[in-house]
Amino acid sequence: MGAGDEHDSQEAKACPTTSSPKIPAPPEPENDKGIFPDIKSPSLEGLEGVTSENVDIFKLEAVAALRLLCRSIDNLVQITGDIPPTPPARSRGSSPAKGLSKLRELTPGDVTTPKKENMSLRPPGSHVQEIDGVIFAKTPIGSPEAHASEPISVSQIVGANAQPTYIQHGALARKFYSKRPPPISTEDYLMRMHKYCPMSTAVYLASSLYITRLAIVERVLPVTPRNVHRLLLACLRVAMKALEDLSWPHGRFSKVGGVTEGELGRLEITFCYLMDFSLKVDAAMLQREAESLCRHDRYDDVSQDIAISPMELRHPSETERKARPGAEKRKASNTLPSRPLVQVG
Repeated sequence: MGAGDEHDSQEAKACPTTSSPKIPAPPEPENDKGIFPDIKSPSLEGLEGVTSENVDIFKLEAVAALRLLCRSIDNLVQITGDIPPTPPARSRGSSPAKGLSKLRELTPGDVTTPKKENMSLRPPGSHVQEIDGVIFAKTPIGSPEAHASEPISVSQIVGANAQPTYIQHGALARKFYSKRPPPISTEDYLMRMHKYCPMSTAVYLASSLYITRLAIVERVLPVTPRNVHRLLLACLRVAMKALEDLSWPHGRFSKVGGVTEGELGRLEITFCYLMDFSLKVDAAMLQREAESLCRHDRYDDVSQDIAISPMELRHPSETERKARPGAEKRKASNTLPSRPLVQVG
């Protein structure tokens, strides 16, 4: 037998005869796991082992951080109660006609502000950009260099006619209020957000830090059942954009949150202005916030500060009465005879 015959026999042993392909098992729909895993709702149970002494933000799971945030927000809402916006949204304040007329006199006539309804009727050449549901129109500006002979009016000075900061914050805070509390609890709302748009531990801790700063430290707005959902939605969105490299699409986040894309964009901008665009956090700040969230007596001092002292009523003194304008007029009217009593029937 030659070398070629031996080689052919070895190949025949190494490569056995091909058999028929194996038939796959019949399908079992009840046991089919599917292509994508099931989306399960997280549970708010299991915070017994997390304490302020052993909590570590680098080992804390996102669901546990969400549980701490939910418990903290619920306690804050219960302490605050249902406080209406200040001033009420339906009440009409003093007429701004006097201030507006003075502003029109100081404003040049050729400077006009485009109306919102005319934004869609702009010619194709105008520069209009839409970012996250908010329309931005690029206004052409001149040279930034100022000349010595250039007149300066009060209307051209930035912030010359601005209202006080607390009035501006009050107007911004009213954007988070609903006419009535939404028919979903804070727990279910946060669980829905985490179910369809899960976020990281840092986002939930930063959101708690932001709300603590607005509601407790600076007292810009109270957290009530009528504004907590919109506030959480904007807070989570801003914290995710500030801390994460990737964020959920604007349309998906707005649908899960239950608002339109334009409304979500306005809530984001409003929240950034309330925070004065100070959104930077570090590991030490998040660690302190996590330790504070683990304490059950976190809002004890806050509840004592929120308690309203009883109102003290007193009669005005004689000096105060004389100092009031129109006191003599009222005094003279008291000397007039009283009206006769009219009996009916």
